[in-house]
Amino acid sequence: MTVVAVSVSRDHKWVACGTYQSGASVWDTELREKVIDVEGTKSVFAVDFSPDSTRFATGIYKEASVWSISSGERLVGPVKHDGTVTGMKFSPNGEQIATTSYGGSIRVFDSRTGDEVININTTTPSQGTITPLSWSNDGQQIFAVCKGNKIRSFEVSTGSQLTEIEIRKDGRLESIALATNGKFLAAYAGCTVSFLDTSTLSQIDPVVKDSERICSIALSPDCNYLATGRKDGKISVCTLGHILPDLYGPFHVCIWPAFCLPC
Repeated sequence: MTVVAVSVSRDHKWVACGTYQSGASVWDTELREKVIDVEGTKSVFAVDFSPDSTRFATGIYKEASVWSISSGERLVGPVKHDGTVTGMKFSPNGEQIATTSYGGSIRVFDSRTGDEVININTTTPSQGTITPLSWSNDGQQIFAVCKGNKIRSFEVSTGSQLTEIEIRKDGRLESIALATNGKFLAAYAGCTVSFLDTSTLSQIDPVVKDSERICSIALSPDCNYLATGRKDGKISVCTLGHILPDLYGPFHVCIWPAFCLPC
């Protein structure tokens, strides 16, 4: 079984994983037991929890659904899509869900009814993206990985594009991660992580360069650390206070600027 998507609830009680041809499951983090199984033998490429940790969403081939954690029942959907759903995120208030699909547009739908709120006309990558979109903290914008190694921001109410930046490093742009303080984004391509100012999508220097190809990234909840999952099976962790200007913090002072862990 290959795990292709994972999400942790905000109350830290649940972990959801999407798998290739084995559906999705939710695990109790205290008991370390599986409590929910959904989607049977289907491949689930995207999962996410609602902000109140009572619901979770799954994305499969041409469908998205919302499920109850307490009962395991489908609450919404399946909501039809044009292609395989590769990314999904609940809005900060939990009332909407944004989704992306291979080579398709960005869709926003009501998380309670499944009704479409807006279809944002852009072209997302046709392969390879892992976490291709994120909401701004106020829920007014969506940041998304788009075709051509570009990151774009869109106004949710109108679907209009606000800003754009092209990331040209040493590989295909795969994923973005938004800092919890809303001030910056991290994005990776190949062996390089770039940082972007969320208000302008301008690049913040310097970049982080790894010796191995990067396969995933995550920012710590306190915005102090960047973790990268590498092709060689190791995790690198670096302290952002040694990299980013103070205005994107505050950052803690750490005497270990970077280290690497085997997996």
